[in-house]
Amino acid sequence: MSLLEIENLRVNFDTEAGPVEAVRGIGFEVDRERVAIVGESGSGKSVTGRSILRLVRPPGRVTADTLRFDGQDLLTLTERKMRAIRGQRIAMVMQDPKFALNAVMTIGDQMTEGLRRRDGLSRRKATAKAIDMLRAVQIRDGERVMRAYPHEMSGGMGQRVMIAMMLIPDPDLLIADEPTSALDVTVQAEVLAILDDLVKERGMGLIFISHDLRLVSRFCDRVLVMYLGQIVERLDARNLDAAQHPYTRGLLNCLPSIGGDRGPLPVLNREASWAE
Repeated sequence: MSLLEIENLRVNFDTEAGPVEAVRGIGFEVDRERVAIVGESGSGKSVTGRSILRLVRPPGRVTADTLRFDGQDLLTLTERKMRAIRGQRIAMVMQDPKFALNAVMTIGDQMTEGLRRRDGLSRRKATAKAIDMLRAVQIRDGERVMRAYPHEMSGGMGQRVMIAMMLIPDPDLLIADEPTSALDVTVQAEVLAILDDLVKERGMGLIFISHDLRLVSRFCDRVLVMYLGQIVERLDARNLDAAQHPYTRGLLNCLPSIGGDRGPLPVLNREASWAE
């Protein structure tokens, strides 16, 4: 039995123009491995991640034949039981920390809240653990950052804070939505090394949502390619360059290459039939 099992997942949003199907009957499994979900903006990647944690609220509707985590049916759990799973067992690094972090709470209060309320740690021990995790994501002045508010953080700093916050409880499954997009190459490598250690040493499962095809081909084990709310191709990450689907080939062809042709990049010609 895999850590996460999904069959026929659908996410619909009721709008004035009628229902919009953001995710259209996808299915996949995640075990103690690194699974990437790639595709253009609007393909349904982030909505898929949020639906696993039941964070899609009305007018959104989530249905599935199977949405099971570690043997538990997530669709039938009470909200109280879901709160026990969110953060502690399944964590999600949101794409934009400026919106995900609470603007009126200090970084320290946000990072230690779960440790104090859920784990019963004292303020002193919770603060020490939070600072240690900040150091792990290359934030060296942890004491100052703990006293700061989100608006005082740069985009890259806020992203590292969000990653540290989600890794503190050592989750069994981490959903990382563009976790390294605002980081420089050096810090990106450090963060990826932390995630890699958690997957290999602790057995954490990782869903890595990204636009960076080169990054996922080096870092992940498997790749799911999404287009118009559907998975159009599945392949081992090391074989990404050998992808066969025209949409995946189009994404790869749009990538610039160092020392390559200086002419215009190819344009991706999308076809609705790819998602049928």
